[in-house]
Amino acid sequence: MRDPLVPAHIDLRDFPFMPLEVSRLRDSAIVDEISGDEFRAAILLWCASWHQVPAGSLPKDPKQLSKFAGYGRVVSEWEKVAEGALYGWVECSDGRLYHPVIAEKALDAWDKKSEFAGKASARAEQAKAAAEARWGKKDTPSGGGETEHSPRINGASAQANAGASDQHNGSMTGALPKGNRQGEGIDREKEACGDAREVRSRRQPDETEVWVRSLITDERQPVLVDPDVTPIRAILGEPGIVRADVEAGLAAFLAKSRRRAKSWADFDGWIRTAAKERIAGKPAGQRSSDAPTPLPTPTEFRRHQLVMAIDFYRGRWHPNWPTTLKPDHPDCATPEDVLEEARAVIDAEQAMSPAERAEARGYAMAQH
Repeated sequence: MRDPLVPAHIDLRDFPFMPLEVSRLRDSAIVDEISGDEFRAAILLWCASWHQVPAGSLPKDPKQLSKFAGYGRVVSEWEKVAEGALYGWVECSDGRLYHPVIAEKALDAWDKKSEFAGKASARAEQAKAAAEARWGKKDTPSGGGETEHSPRINGASAQANAGASDQHNGSMTGALPKGNRQGEGIDREKEACGDAREVRSRRQPDETEVWVRSLITDERQPVLVDPDVTPIRAILGEPGIVRADVEAGLAAFLAKSRRRAKSWADFDGWIRTAAKERIAGKPAGQRSSDAPTPLPTPTEFRRHQLVMAIDFYRGRWHPNWPTTLKPDHPDCATPEDVLEEARAVIDAEQAMSPAERAEARGYAMAQH
């Protein structure tokens, strides 16, 4: 099996546009080989692969492919077009599917991204050099003495070395030293920005980052999630939290949350909830925060026993009702005073006319 066509660190989820060669697609064999529905699904898969990690690849999971191809959870419909929709895709040694053309475009885009990062770093260095030249930044001697760019301040005027320019500087007490301090701050900021860009351009995500990013399959989410996955690493290091909890927590967030994640810390509560549900053995989809059904009060429970006893004496007992409430059953736990009250209701009903009986039952239903 061939090696992956795209390195694992290639991530283009901040690239909203995927290049498309019109004539190359128009004249390709796929146009003649597959149906219209298959072609539609193929295009959607190309688009989905652009924001996968690595870019230009797809998972082999039929459920994910069905979703990416526009068939949602109806995997059976996806399977009808799967063969044509995956025209040209090849499986590689990492267990993912790659399309040679999309992989080619992804590598080109990554090269341009790296080139841009390099130019940005060079511009930052140029800005730093220009700032140093403008503000005359030099190392101050260890003795703290004056240099040609740090004139001594004395009262309201500076001691000029020579010339009109020095006299002008002396008339603006403290202006040049203040400017020097601002210039140094600008230099430090530009230097930090340049270093950060250079680090980002060289940094390659590790296995944990690649794995956790692959879990965000919702098309709304990828660009907005902060690249720093430290919160996920931290929670995985806690006792009782396993990878399955992370997967379940992220899936629950994507399925149920109405907001978008801006950082990986936003998934913390969902992951912890998934861990609690796993440990408690709760069925899938049941949240730990779901409030349990409150127990009936003694008055409510007695009223329920009375209603069940009355229905039994009326001959309306259902076989599925609990035997603990059935008056003639050995397991019956209904108190005797409740049964006496139920029999008194039946005796009173038998003494009524049909019209009176109907009216009494309607009133009783209204009370309950």
